[in-house]
Amino acid sequence: MRKETAFIIAFLTFTIGTSLVIWMFALPNFVSVSFPEVTGGKVVTGPMRDTRPLTQDEVAMLNEWFKHHPGGWGPLSQTPPSSGDARVELDGTRDGKPDPIVLTLWTGISAADWNNTVFVETPDGSKVRTESFSDKEFTPLRKLADGQVFPRSAFP
Repeated sequence: MRKETAFIIAFLTFTIGTSLVIWMFALPNFVSVSFPEVTGGKVVTGPMRDTRPLTQDEVAMLNEWFKHHPGGWGPLSQTPPSSGDARVELDGTRDGKPDPIVLTLWTGISAADWNNTVFVETPDGSKVRTESFSDKEFTPLRKLADGQVFPRSAFP
């Protein structure tokens, strides 16, 4: 085998191998998110972190919303500016087993550049996915946070 042929084979092996390794790590970030069936939960909102349980209508709305938004969720690529405007701690089930998730909602109160952004994470924070939505898509989730009565300050 000539030196040039060996070099080309080594170069192709290195570049293709490197690409495969990168895709093995990147590919899990491109799959759609599978949400559990929500059975209940609570909403924590406002600067004083007021808590209230979800109503059955809100649980049904969340299950319906999840069915229409399985794709587009990406990994967390930057540190958020705060802990969000509302935290929705959901009790869910998947195949009869408990599968809780946590939604963190940014409605624009704490950081305007994070408007209509949702984080979906495991309760221990080990898996975090994020997605930003249009005003229309985010409206049902905004009602969860804005439905709470808490003191609001005017924008500067």
